[in-house]
Amino acid sequence: MRPRLIASLGGLAVVVAVLLLLREPGPGAAARPPEDAEPRRPAAPAPPADPDLPWPARDPFRYAEERREAPVSAPRPSVAPPPAMPAATPNPVRLVGLVRKGGALKAAVSMWGETVVLGAGEESRGYKVLSIDDEGGVRLRGPDGSELTLPPSSF
Repeated sequence: MRPRLIASLGGLAVVVAVLLLLREPGPGAAARPPEDAEPRRPAAPAPPADPDLPWPARDPFRYAEERREAPVSAPRPSVAPPPAMPAATPNPVRLVGLVRKGGALKAAVSMWGETVVLGAGEESRGYKVLSIDDEGGVRLRGPDGSELTLPPSSF
């Protein structure tokens, strides 16, 4: 019976301590700044607005009643933008790799994003395979009659 009494008294002491802490008043009026204190001022003025920027010149963190200083105009540097590079047109036909199929060497060629496997003498989309070499790559004849050599991959 004694251990039960000691545990009950300990629990009661904890409850009383919590109630006393909850009744303690927090910081009162003495902790607040006086009403006649000087209002806060911004630390530094905002830089002048740039007329070339797409957003408005108004600073949303300042009041409209504040007097704004006239922006100081600085001379613009006269730097011409670099000339645009012509868009590189990737070759729509490229060699993906070489394949041994049925004992014959064939070329896996990507044509406009579609991969086809062609042997010597075979044709697809107007391109005819003239020769296939492990080290020299693949020679093709295009639809316009020109010859094109696709080098082997460096991988």
